[in-house]
Amino acid sequence: MHGLLRSSLLVVALGCRSSAPELAPLVDLEPSEPGAEAIIAVRESSRPFLTVESVRADGGSSAIQAPARVAFRDGAVSEVGPPFAGRVVGVHVRTGDQVRRDDPLVTLDSPEAASVRTSMASATASLREARAALDRERRMLEKGVGIERDRLAAETRVSELEAELSRARVTAALAGTGEGATLILRAPIAGTVTRLNATVGMAFQQGPEPLLEIGDPSALWIVADVFERDLPLVREGARAVVEMPSLNGPIEGRVSSVGAIVTAGLRTAPVRVTLESDGRRLRPGMYGRVRIVSEGSGVTLPAEAVLIDGTASFVYVETAPLTFERRAVEVALPVAGQVHVLSGVSPGERVVVRGALLLDGAADQLL
Repeated sequence: MHGLLRSSLLVVALGCRSSAPELAPLVDLEPSEPGAEAIIAVRESSRPFLTVESVRADGGSSAIQAPARVAFRDGAVSEVGPPFAGRVVGVHVRTGDQVRRDDPLVTLDSPEAASVRTSMASATASLREARAALDRERRMLEKGVGIERDRLAAETRVSELEAELSRARVTAALAGTGEGATLILRAPIAGTVTRLNATVGMAFQQGPEPLLEIGDPSALWIVADVFERDLPLVREGARAVVEMPSLNGPIEGRVSSVGAIVTAGLRTAPVRVTLESDGRRLRPGMYGRVRIVSEGSGVTLPAEAVLIDGTASFVYVETAPLTFERRAVEVALPVAGQVHVLSGVSPGERVVVRGALLLDGAADQLL
């Protein structure tokens, strides 16, 4: 804060007419203690240029605005990639196609798929033979011509092959149904093909890059990038109004979740809004604006009541007739000319709502 504040009220008359009233200078009052907020007293002749109102608690709600985009809900997008290396021999869909669950998407030729299928068949045959050998050893032992050690060895062999077959089945399940090196990728969910990276003849390796992406267009929500300073106003279940340039009217929704991590650059967190009405008019990637209405306590002031000094926001509070205290406040972003005060002012206090900039020539600007 600036300590003592020496300034005077300025009046600019339209057309610079000489008949404009001349303001009396302000009178400084010493702060009550070191580090206290600056105190300003004005003369009676300057009082008409200030509008002071009592702060009232929000009777209902406050609102914030934030940029928003349309995105798929969690679990509504599936990336389809090859489980083994190989080559594309057939592509059965195009970008934008509607597919149902288990529809064929891409046919691949993969030597690795052939290898795992052969391994499972070999393990199945070996286990069948080992079980037959174990039965033979048990019958011989019952007739008194067998050896206990041979029976134990046969049981051990069966257990080893059962474990080997189990591993082979898990690996072969990645190849799906089919024979030899043919591998068919099928749709894991119903939806729309939103991305296609496969072309006939293309060679590929097993890795993180998918060949296709499928999204469910009926499972969309709105992701609003809310600034850190506004997050205390957002609650799960809060009403939200979404506006998109391509839509004729707003869409109602409710806040379903508030992101727990704030981005380092823009200092925003994702707030996800679930739509209450039919969202088939929306497309993933659309951009717009969302207004979130939050029920809660606090006060709201006209935006012109809040001044900015560097990065700090403050208001002037009337502590006595013709006496005002500069008070630091924490505010949300203004909406429709109003700003929600998060801290610094209590209901019942009288705040300068018009003319505050005239009290402080050191302020950079209005909010």
